[in-house]
Amino acid sequence: MRIIIKVGTQVIAGKNGLDQKKIAKLIKEISLLLKRGHEVVLVTSGAIGAGLPQVPFMNPHRKKIAAAIGQPLLIHDYIREAKKYKFSIGQILILSDDFTNKERFKNFVSNIKAMLSHKILPIINENDVMKTEDLTIGDNDILGAKVAVGLKADKLLILTNQNGLHICNPDHDKNAKLIKKVSNIDSKIENLCSLDKSDLGLGGMISKVQAAKYATTHGVETLIGNGNKKGIITSAIGKNFPGTRFIKKT
Repeated sequence: MRIIIKVGTQVIAGKNGLDQKKIAKLIKEISLLLKRGHEVVLVTSGAIGAGLPQVPFMNPHRKKIAAAIGQPLLIHDYIREAKKYKFSIGQILILSDDFTNKERFKNFVSNIKAMLSHKILPIINENDVMKTEDLTIGDNDILGAKVAVGLKADKLLILTNQNGLHICNPDHDKNAKLIKKVSNIDSKIENLCSLDKSDLGLGGMISKVQAAKYATTHGVETLIGNGNKKGIITSAIGKNFPGTRFIKKT
């Protein structure tokens, strides 16, 4: 099974940069999928969040500077944890035209498949330092969906700090009911999404549902779940996923 995992900043961030324990947990669970013979691609946010503590000054380029500092910090943490389970990772930073240019997209896909064939974990992020308004993909939720569709993945797993899609905002209503399965993403479903975003995140729940809509329309089952829950990644390949499952279109 080929699984694309998208990790939001809040899943791996701590109070002051990256949370090493959260990253360790993430890689440990990915290692279990790899041992079972599954192919995994990780789409990760977190570079800006990792670098911001080292950019205390105000500057129009502050976030790009933070991304430049944070990206190697982020990838270093992934490398350190992957070594514990004796697998390698490969870093890929992309821009929107890597998807729109046919030759570049073909090259992107072939390189990913080559890594997977050699049991290497590809780690993908948007190139926050080099992107401009016309080269911005949008956010990493949409990036994850595009990667999943391009690689003809079996599943797209979007990890966030919420348990999934609820009938109302769980931050405002503790009794908000989780929607476990969505067969059709229409305006009613989209209207359930809170527009609230975290301080470090870009998308919010609406971007995750839009990513699910894109992926499922192109035949990729999508799941949204809480990245802080133990076993959330391995549960994605089973029937009892503790989040929201979006059924793919056939």
